Amino acid sequence: MKRVIILLLTVSLFASMFIGCGGEKKLVGDYAVSGLKVSYGPAAGKTLYYRSDSDDLTEFSEQGYSSSTLSKSTSYESFTVDFVKNDTTSITYGFLHEEVGVFQNGAFQNQDEESEMIGQELTIFVDPEGKLIDWSGLEDLEIDESGIDRGEMIASNYSSIFFDYFPTEPLKIGSTWTRENTMDISTKEGEMHQNTTKVYTVKDFVEKNGHPSVKCDVKITLLNTGEGMVEQDDKSYAYFNEGKGEGKGTIYFDFEGGYPIYTTFNWIVDFTITSVDQTTQEENEFKYYNEQKVTYNLVDKSQVPE
Repeated sequence: MKRVIILLLTVSLFASMFIGCGGEKKLVGDYAVSGLKVSYGPAAGKTLYYRSDSDDLTEFSEQGYSSSTLSKSTSYESFTVDFVKNDTTSITYGFLHEEVGVFQNGAFQNQDEESEMIGQELTIFVDPEGKLIDWSGLEDLEIDESGIDRGEMIASNYSSIFFDYFPTEPLKIGSTWTRENTMDISTKEGEMHQNTTKVYTVKDFVEKNGHPSVKCDVKITLLNTGEGMVEQDDKSYAYFNEGKGEGKGTIYFDFEGGYPIYTTFNWIVDFTITSVDQTTQEENEFKYYNEQKVTYNLVDKSQVPE
Protein backbone atom coordinates (compact mmCIF):
# COMPACT_ATOMS: atom_id res chain seq x y z
CA MET A 1 0.00 0.00 0.00
CA LYS A 2 2.87 2.33 0.76
CA ARG A 3 4.03 1.94 -2.85
CA VAL A 4 0.69 3.36 -4.02
CA ILE A 5 1.06 6.28 -1.62
CA ILE A 6 4.51 7.15 -2.93
CA LEU A 7 3.22 6.94 -6.48
CA LEU A 8 0.29 9.26 -5.80
CA LEU A 9 2.46 11.80 -4.05
CA THR A 10 5.08 11.85 -6.80
CA VAL A 11 2.59 13.72 -8.96
CA SER A 12 2.51 16.65 -6.59
CA LEU A 13 6.14 16.53 -5.53
CA PHE A 14 7.09 17.57 -9.06
CA ALA A 15 5.01 20.63 -8.36
CA SER A 16 7.78 22.07 -6.24
CA MET A 17 8.08 25.79 -6.90
CA PHE A 18 10.88 28.35 -6.70
CA ILE A 19 12.17 30.81 -4.08
CA GLY A 20 14.79 33.55 -4.30
CA CYS A 21 16.09 36.87 -3.06
CA GLY A 22 17.90 39.92 -4.34
CA GLY A 23 17.53 43.62 -5.04
CA GLU A 24 15.49 45.30 -7.72
CA LYS A 25 15.09 48.78 -9.21
CA LYS A 26 11.87 50.19 -10.61
CA LEU A 27 11.96 50.89 -14.33
CA VAL A 28 10.85 54.30 -15.57
CA GLY A 29 8.79 54.21 -18.76
CA ASP A 30 5.31 53.92 -20.23
CA TYR A 31 4.89 50.22 -19.39
CA ALA A 32 2.08 50.89 -16.92
CA VAL A 33 0.12 52.94 -19.50
CA SER A 34 0.67 51.34 -22.91
CA GLY A 35 1.44 47.82 -21.73
CA LEU A 36 4.03 45.36 -22.97
CA LYS A 37 3.79 42.03 -24.79
CA VAL A 38 5.68 39.25 -23.04
CA SER A 39 6.62 35.83 -24.45
CA TYR A 40 9.41 33.25 -24.76
CA GLY A 41 9.82 34.28 -28.43
CA PRO A 42 12.95 36.46 -28.04
CA ALA A 43 14.82 33.52 -26.46
CA ALA A 44 14.19 31.08 -29.33
CA GLY A 45 17.35 29.08 -30.01
CA LYS A 46 19.01 30.09 -26.75
CA THR A 47 20.14 27.78 -23.93
CA LEU A 48 20.16 29.07 -20.35
CA TYR A 49 21.22 27.52 -17.06
CA TYR A 50 19.50 27.60 -13.66
CA ARG A 51 20.33 26.58 -10.13
CA SER A 52 17.67 25.66 -7.60
CA ASP A 53 18.20 25.26 -3.84
CA SER A 54 15.44 23.53 -1.92
CA ASP A 55 14.49 23.13 1.75
CA ASP A 56 11.99 20.31 2.10
CA LEU A 57 10.02 19.24 5.22
CA THR A 58 8.04 16.00 4.91
CA GLU A 59 5.77 14.45 7.54
CA PHE A 60 4.10 11.05 7.20
CA SER A 61 1.73 9.24 9.59
CA GLU A 62 0.07 5.82 9.51
CA GLN A 63 -1.75 3.86 12.26
CA GLY A 64 -0.16 5.71 15.13
CA TYR A 65 3.28 5.80 13.52
CA SER A 66 4.67 9.12 12.35
CA SER A 67 7.95 10.32 10.90
CA SER A 68 9.38 13.57 9.58
CA THR A 69 12.34 14.36 7.34
CA LEU A 70 14.13 17.63 6.66
CA SER A 71 16.20 17.62 3.49
CA LYS A 72 18.14 20.12 1.39
CA SER A 73 19.01 19.83 -2.27
CA THR A 74 20.83 21.76 -4.97
CA SER A 75 20.20 21.02 -8.63
CA TYR A 76 21.13 22.46 -12.02
CA GLU A 77 19.10 22.40 -15.24
CA SER A 78 19.58 23.68 -18.75
CA PHE A 79 16.64 25.46 -20.37
CA THR A 80 16.39 25.77 -24.15
CA VAL A 81 13.62 27.58 -26.02
CA ASP A 82 13.57 25.49 -29.20
CA PHE A 83 11.00 27.58 -31.05
CA VAL A 84 7.90 29.77 -30.69
CA LYS A 85 5.80 29.50 -33.85
CA ASN A 86 2.48 28.28 -35.27
CA ASP A 87 0.79 28.66 -31.89
CA THR A 88 3.28 26.25 -30.30
CA THR A 89 6.14 26.82 -27.86
CA SER A 90 8.77 24.10 -27.54
CA ILE A 91 11.11 24.05 -24.54
CA THR A 92 13.76 21.46 -23.64
CA TYR A 93 14.91 20.89 -20.06
CA GLY A 94 18.22 19.16 -19.41
CA PHE A 95 18.80 17.60 -15.98
CA LEU A 96 22.49 18.21 -15.28
CA HIS A 97 23.41 17.81 -11.62
CA GLU A 98 21.86 17.25 -8.20
CA GLU A 99 23.08 17.05 -4.61
CA VAL A 100 20.72 15.94 -1.83
CA GLY A 101 21.29 15.84 1.92
CA VAL A 102 19.11 14.83 4.88
CA PHE A 103 19.20 15.91 8.52
CA GLN A 104 19.35 12.72 10.61
CA ASN A 105 20.18 12.27 14.29
CA GLY A 106 21.04 15.96 14.56
CA ALA A 107 23.54 15.83 11.70
CA PHE A 108 23.43 16.62 7.98
CA GLN A 109 24.33 13.72 5.70
CA ASN A 110 24.76 13.81 1.93
CA GLN A 111 23.03 11.10 -0.06
CA ASP A 112 25.31 9.31 -2.51
CA GLU A 113 22.64 7.85 -4.82
CA GLU A 114 22.27 9.89 -8.01
CA SER A 115 18.84 10.68 -9.41
CA GLU A 116 17.97 8.67 -12.54
CA MET A 117 16.91 11.98 -14.13
CA ILE A 118 20.50 13.25 -14.34
CA GLY A 119 21.80 13.20 -17.89
CA GLN A 120 18.35 13.05 -19.45
CA GLU A 121 16.30 15.65 -21.33
CA LEU A 122 12.61 16.50 -21.53
CA THR A 123 11.02 18.46 -24.38
CA ILE A 124 7.49 19.83 -24.00
CA PHE A 125 5.27 21.36 -26.69
CA VAL A 126 2.74 23.85 -25.29
CA ASP A 127 -0.15 25.70 -26.96
CA PRO A 128 -0.95 29.45 -26.50
CA GLU A 129 -3.09 28.66 -23.45
CA GLY A 130 -0.32 26.73 -21.75
CA LYS A 131 -1.78 23.27 -22.45
CA LEU A 132 0.58 20.37 -23.11
CA ILE A 133 0.31 19.29 -26.78
CA ASP A 134 3.07 16.67 -26.86
CA TRP A 135 6.37 15.75 -25.22
CA SER A 136 9.51 13.70 -25.87
CA GLY A 137 12.61 12.55 -24.01
CA LEU A 138 13.17 10.81 -20.67
CA GLU A 139 13.72 7.57 -22.60
CA ASP A 140 15.51 5.89 -19.70
CA LEU A 141 12.53 6.20 -17.33
CA GLU A 142 10.65 2.91 -17.28
CA ILE A 143 6.91 2.48 -16.79
CA ASP A 144 6.14 2.44 -13.07
CA GLU A 145 5.25 -0.98 -11.62
CA SER A 146 1.69 0.24 -11.13
CA GLY A 147 1.39 1.14 -14.82
CA ILE A 148 2.10 4.89 -14.86
CA ASP A 149 4.26 6.33 -17.61
CA ARG A 150 6.55 8.39 -15.40
CA GLY A 151 7.78 10.41 -18.36
CA GLU A 152 4.23 11.45 -19.19
CA MET A 153 3.57 12.39 -15.58
CA ILE A 154 6.74 14.51 -15.34
CA ALA A 155 6.02 16.18 -18.70
CA SER A 156 2.50 17.08 -17.54
CA ASN A 157 3.83 18.63 -14.37
CA TYR A 158 6.57 20.59 -16.13
CA SER A 159 4.03 22.07 -18.54
CA SER A 160 1.50 22.92 -15.82
CA ILE A 161 3.88 24.06 -13.06
CA PHE A 162 7.25 25.19 -14.42
CA PHE A 163 6.13 26.69 -17.72
CA ASP A 164 4.76 30.24 -17.29
CA TYR A 165 1.95 31.20 -19.61
CA PHE A 166 1.58 34.83 -20.75
CA PRO A 167 -1.50 36.08 -22.63
CA THR A 168 -1.14 37.62 -26.11
CA GLU A 169 -2.47 41.05 -25.09
CA PRO A 170 -0.05 43.65 -23.68
CA LEU A 171 0.55 43.46 -19.93
CA LYS A 172 0.17 46.47 -17.66
CA ILE A 173 0.58 46.94 -13.92
CA GLY A 174 -2.49 45.30 -12.41
CA SER A 175 -3.06 42.94 -15.36
CA THR A 176 -4.26 39.53 -14.16
CA TRP A 177 -4.89 36.21 -15.88
CA THR A 178 -5.56 32.61 -14.93
CA ARG A 179 -4.11 29.40 -16.27
CA GLU A 180 -5.80 26.07 -15.50
CA ASN A 181 -4.54 22.60 -16.43
CA THR A 182 -6.07 19.18 -15.84
CA MET A 183 -4.11 15.93 -15.77
CA ASP A 184 -5.80 12.50 -15.77
CA ILE A 185 -3.62 9.41 -15.43
CA SER A 186 -4.87 5.82 -15.63
CA THR A 187 -2.94 2.94 -14.10
CA LYS A 188 -3.55 -0.77 -13.84
CA GLU A 189 -4.64 -0.12 -10.26
CA GLY A 190 -6.86 2.94 -10.66
CA GLU A 191 -7.02 6.55 -11.75
CA MET A 192 -5.57 9.88 -10.63
CA HIS A 193 -6.94 13.32 -11.42
CA GLN A 194 -5.07 16.57 -10.86
CA ASN A 195 -6.22 20.12 -11.46
CA THR A 196 -3.70 22.97 -11.30
CA THR A 197 -4.74 26.63 -11.26
CA LYS A 198 -2.24 29.52 -11.46
CA VAL A 199 -3.39 33.13 -11.06
CA TYR A 200 -0.94 35.81 -12.23
CA THR A 201 -0.97 39.53 -11.37
CA VAL A 202 1.51 42.05 -12.75
CA LYS A 203 2.98 44.06 -9.85
CA ASP A 204 5.61 46.19 -11.60
CA PHE A 205 8.31 46.52 -14.26
CA VAL A 206 11.75 46.42 -12.64
CA GLU A 207 15.42 45.86 -13.29
CA LYS A 208 16.36 42.60 -11.55
CA ASN A 209 20.00 41.53 -11.46
CA GLY A 210 20.62 43.70 -14.52
CA HIS A 211 17.62 42.32 -16.46
CA PRO A 212 14.58 44.44 -17.45
CA SER A 213 11.78 42.32 -16.03
CA VAL A 214 8.06 42.08 -15.55
CA LYS A 215 7.36 41.24 -11.92
CA CYS A 216 4.29 39.07 -11.33
CA ASP A 217 2.71 37.71 -8.18
CA VAL A 218 1.49 34.13 -8.62
CA LYS A 219 -0.98 32.07 -6.61
CA ILE A 220 -1.27 28.38 -7.34
CA THR A 221 -3.74 25.72 -6.20
CA LEU A 222 -3.47 22.00 -6.85
CA LEU A 223 -6.35 19.57 -6.27
CA ASN A 224 -5.70 15.84 -6.50
CA THR A 225 -8.13 12.93 -6.25
CA GLY A 226 -7.78 9.26 -7.02
CA GLU A 227 -9.28 5.86 -6.53
CA GLY A 228 -8.49 2.26 -7.35
CA MET A 229 -7.76 -1.26 -6.15
CA VAL A 230 -4.42 -2.71 -5.15
CA GLU A 231 -3.26 -6.21 -4.21
CA GLN A 232 -0.74 -6.56 -1.39
CA ASP A 233 0.21 -9.52 0.80
CA ASP A 234 -2.57 -11.61 -0.79
CA LYS A 235 -5.16 -9.04 0.21
CA SER A 236 -7.27 -6.63 -1.82
CA TYR A 237 -7.56 -2.97 -0.84
CA ALA A 238 -9.66 -0.18 -2.26
CA TYR A 239 -8.00 3.19 -1.91
CA PHE A 240 -9.22 6.77 -2.16
CA ASN A 241 -6.96 9.79 -2.04
CA GLU A 242 -7.72 13.46 -1.65
CA GLY A 243 -5.11 16.17 -1.53
CA LYS A 244 -4.56 19.86 -1.89
CA GLY A 245 -1.54 22.00 -2.57
CA GLU A 246 -1.27 25.76 -2.21
CA GLY A 247 1.50 28.20 -2.95
CA LYS A 248 2.22 31.83 -3.59
CA GLY A 249 5.18 33.84 -4.71
CA THR A 250 6.68 36.14 -7.32
CA ILE A 251 8.29 35.57 -10.71
CA TYR A 252 10.67 37.85 -12.60
CA PHE A 253 10.66 37.41 -16.39
CA ASP A 254 13.14 39.21 -18.65
CA PHE A 255 10.74 40.73 -21.20
CA GLU A 256 13.55 41.69 -23.61
CA GLY A 257 15.34 38.35 -23.44
CA GLY A 258 12.20 36.19 -23.24
CA TYR A 259 13.11 33.97 -20.26
CA PRO A 260 12.66 33.75 -16.47
CA ILE A 261 15.54 34.95 -14.33
CA TYR A 262 14.34 34.75 -10.75
CA THR A 263 11.29 33.46 -8.88
CA THR A 264 10.05 33.33 -5.30
CA PHE A 265 7.56 30.79 -3.99
CA ASN A 266 6.39 28.88 -0.89
CA TRP A 267 4.56 25.59 -1.37
CA ILE A 268 2.51 23.29 0.90
CA VAL A 269 0.96 19.92 -0.02
CA ASP A 270 -1.42 18.02 2.29
CA PHE A 271 -2.76 14.55 1.43
CA THR A 272 -5.05 11.98 3.03
CA ILE A 273 -5.24 8.48 1.55
CA THR A 274 -7.78 5.99 2.86
CA SER A 275 -7.47 2.25 2.22
CA VAL A 276 -10.26 -0.28 2.83
CA ASP A 277 -9.54 -4.00 3.34
CA GLN A 278 -12.03 -5.69 1.02
CA THR A 279 -12.29 -8.74 3.29
CA THR A 280 -12.73 -7.10 6.70
CA GLN A 281 -13.85 -3.62 5.52
CA GLU A 282 -11.29 -2.22 7.96
CA GLU A 283 -10.22 1.32 7.06
CA ASN A 284 -6.75 2.75 7.45
CA GLU A 285 -5.69 6.36 6.91
CA PHE A 286 -2.35 7.60 5.65
CA LYS A 287 -1.54 11.28 6.04
CA TYR A 288 1.20 13.14 4.22
CA TYR A 289 2.35 16.75 4.58
CA ASN A 290 5.08 18.45 2.56
CA GLU A 291 6.38 22.01 2.81
CA GLN A 292 8.97 23.32 0.37
CA LYS A 293 10.95 26.49 -0.22
CA VAL A 294 13.17 26.58 -3.29
CA THR A 295 15.48 29.16 -4.87
CA TYR A 296 15.59 29.21 -8.66
CA ASN A 297 18.18 31.50 -10.22
CA LEU A 298 19.68 32.12 -13.63
CA VAL A 299 23.42 31.25 -13.57
CA ASP A 300 26.33 31.21 -16.00
CA LYS A 301 27.18 27.86 -17.63
CA SER A 302 30.58 27.96 -15.93
CA GLN A 303 28.84 27.63 -12.55
CA VAL A 304 27.31 24.24 -13.43
CA PRO A 305 29.30 21.36 -11.90
CA GLU A 306 30.79 18.95 -14.42
